[in-house]
Amino acid sequence: MQVQLAEIKNKMSEYVRAVQNGSTFEITVRGVPVAMLMPIAKPASKPGFQARVLSLMATPGAPKLDVMAALQVGRK
Repeated sequence: MQVQLAEIKNKMSEYVRAVQNGSTFEITVRGVPVAMLMPIAKPASKPGFQARVLSLMATPGAPKLDVMAALQVGRK
């Protein structure tokens, strides 16, 4: 959907909400497309901290650690 820059400036919060819901807008200046307003690509799911630690500890001879307990201690 094309939208004039002046319209975007006047109603930015409405357009940002629409983008948060997945809409994409082509911004125009005097009818000439100059930019896109669109949701950013979400990064591919990364394993959480617990999963990373557990995978590192899966190597033979690695010390055993209760990751959840360590996280709780770190939050105190």
